[in-house]
Order: sequence, then C-alpha cells, then structure tokens
Amino acid sequence: MNAQNAHADVFRTRVYAKVNLVLGVGPRDDLNGLHPICSWMHAIDVCDKIEIRKVPEQQESEYVVVWAQGDGSVVPVEWAIADDLGVRAHKVVEEYVGRQLAISLRVLKSIPAGGGLGGGSADAAGVLMGINELFSLKLGHQTLVKLAMKLGSDIPFFLDPGRSVPRPAIVEGFGDQITRLDSGHAGTLITLIMPAFGCHTGKVYRVFDAMVGSEHTLDKDRVVQLASQRLRDESALFNDLAKPACTVVPELNEVRDAFEKATGRVIHVSGSGSTLFVIGEIDPRLIKQACPNCSVVKTQLC
Repeated sequence: MNAQNAHADVFRTRVYAKVNLVLGVGPRDDLNGLHPICSWMHAIDVCDKIEIRKVPEQQESEYVVVWAQGDGSVVPVEWAIADDLGVRAHKVVEEYVGRQLAISLRVLKSIPAGGGLGGGSADAAGVLMGINELFSLKLGHQTLVKLAMKLGSDIPFFLDPGRSVPRPAIVEGFGDQITRLDSGHAGTLITLIMPAFGCHTGKVYRVFDAMVGSEHTLDKDRVVQLASQRLRDESALFNDLAKPACTVVPELNEVRDAFEKATGRVIHVSGSGSTLFVIGEIDPRLIKQACPNCSVVKTQLC
C-alpha cells in the first residue's frame, strides 16, 4: 500500500487492481462449499484511492464510496454502502477488537466493478491495513489474513506488508495461501477490454460445477510452470472459469470472439469476468471495429 500519512489521524493510500494471468479451479469442497484455486495473480497500474480519518469516539462513522469520472466529478456507487467491502472490512475489525473505531472513510473508485479485477477486495485490504495502522492495533499479518477471509478469498493477495503494490504471487487453497514471486514482469504492457456488463461470480461458479465432471482436478503444477516461464508463450495462459463465464453471459463470448478475429491475438478472461485482457497493445482501430461499446484501458503490470 502506498500509504501517505500527512497526520497521525489520517491514513491515505492507493490500492491496485489485479489480473489472474492464470487461474486453475478445483471441484467445490463439500465441507465449506468453496472452490480451491491455484492462480498466478499480478497487480496492474489501475487503482482506487482511500482516505481514512479518525473522528471523535462519540461520533458515528461516515462512509463515502464514489466513482471517479473523467471530468473530475464523482458519482455514487450503485450498491448499498453497507454492502461495500471496504465498509464491511471496517466492521470486521471493530467486531474483532470489541470496540468502536470511529472513522470517516472515503473511497474514490476507478477499478471497474464486476470485472474480475479485484477492486472491492483491494479496497477491503486497504481499509484493514489502514485501520490497523491508524489505531495502532498491532494486528499481525496472519490475523489480517483471517479477517480478510471472512470477507472474500481475493483479499489476502492484496495484503503484502510493507509494499506499496502487492507483489505477484501464486495464490492457492481458498485464497489464503500466498507464495510471493519477483516482479520481473513489472512494466509489461497489458490491454484491458471491459464490456458494458459484469459477470456474477456466484453464477459463474455454479455453471463451472455443472460443467466439470468428477474427474476434473486442479492442475497446480501447470500454473507454477507457466509463472516460471515469464510470459514466453502468451497463448499458454488459461482460466478454468473462462468457459463458464462465457456461458453465463453469452455476450462475453461474442466480444471475445470478435476481438480474436479482429486482432489475431489470444484474448483472455480475468477471474470470473467480465474483463478481458491481452498482453501488449491492440490497434485502436481494431478495438473500435470489434466492440464499439467496450471500454479499453492500456496499462501495465506492476
């Protein structure tokens, strides 16, 4: 987290989106209903901004979560504030320490929602680390991970102590087993293609369950091998949720096919969708031809 504390009562940071360069998914665990994964995750240079201020203890906490617009204005997010992952992270810490931690939280969002880029998870991680620092709670890393897992399995990836940006990692288990990698790919250009619709993660996993048979296994060795090859073969990248996502939202498959035909490139799905990505750049004319209504962001791995 790139924390910039101008005052002891204020915590400011930027939190970064991620892409799943590779994502393997195993069958649902019968005990907890979750799916084990093995994923090569990498932060990208698209970020939200978080500001947390202490307020008097007798005062109610205040939350403002808004979308940043290109003209400098903001608009409210389309979900209930109580459901926001950053807000829920604050509540989880209060519950853990057993006392009120009165704050004013402002989140200025630029990471698209519902796109598989982990914006809500990044916000939650930023809030967990920010409150821990702001109130000198001295919660250890493993405690923060346990609190994060109550909220979502992507959040532990973003908890990388002492780092302005989370290092790339092999993420295993239910998201709680993190093996950090070097950032040898930092600066690699990546183009994000964001359709004007999202993919519901729960629905994607339910279709995944229906599509895979009992013989399906989680191929961890393949994920680790691809991460060690340093993007030498872009076409070898894979995502076990790509086909289910394209089944849940057939328009995603149409957009993906259109881009592959227009560019001759392999177009990948990040996470459970709907964001697509390609390593490197795409000719803007081809983008307009393939999907006039898609938003496109040229960024880089970081």
